[in-house]
Amino acid sequence: LFTSGCKSVTTSSGEKVNLFKGTIVYDVEVVQIVDTLYEKNKKALFGDEMYLTIFRNGDIQRKYNGSSSKGYDLHYIDLEQNTVMEKYNNSDSLHIHSASTQNMVKLNSLRDDKQTLQVLDYELQEVAIGAEAIDAKDNSRKYLTVKYWYAEGLKIDKTKYSDVNDDLWSYFINKSDGSLYLKYEIDYFTYKVIYTAKEILPNKFEK
Repeated sequence: LFTSGCKSVTTSSGEKVNLFKGTIVYDVEVVQIVDTLYEKNKKALFGDEMYLTIFRNGDIQRKYNGSSSKGYDLHYIDLEQNTVMEKYNNSDSLHIHSASTQNMVKLNSLRDDKQTLQVLDYELQEVAIGAEAIDAKDNSRKYLTVKYWYAEGLKIDKTKYSDVNDDLWSYFINKSDGSLYLKYEIDYFTYKVIYTAKEILPNKFEK
């Protein structure tokens, strides 16, 4: 998966792996738990596919496909400016905020169910937490759970993200020792969103 000549890191088993740069493609599944008109609209918000791109300088982009005209288009973390830029399909405007700002607070760790999970022939480990999401408009809070399944053989430079608190990215990337998720679930209890990797594209960058 990796090109030679890249900076490498060592996994917990002692294996050296090169740092990943490129794109991972995920299937997106939205599971409706509360059947209301408002919550049904959430399915159109996320689409059915997401491209996670790690650029050579460490910037991170999430690009959504299949979302509605009012749904997500992209989410971009600019490390040099320490900002997050978000864009929706129905507007060319970028919504910008500091990457250090916490939009989510960890409350507790969840017990690992000890089930073996594999994605794309990688055996995954899990970090799972209970958290509160913070609404930037009115500071209201909503309880949720987040599960982050990762593969040790797929790592990025975790030292670049110490100030990135958006979606608790710094927390998860440190708990996983720099490992990217191949499955990710965020459960708001009225609905949950599940991202499952289906393709890994080293050195392919979604602009």
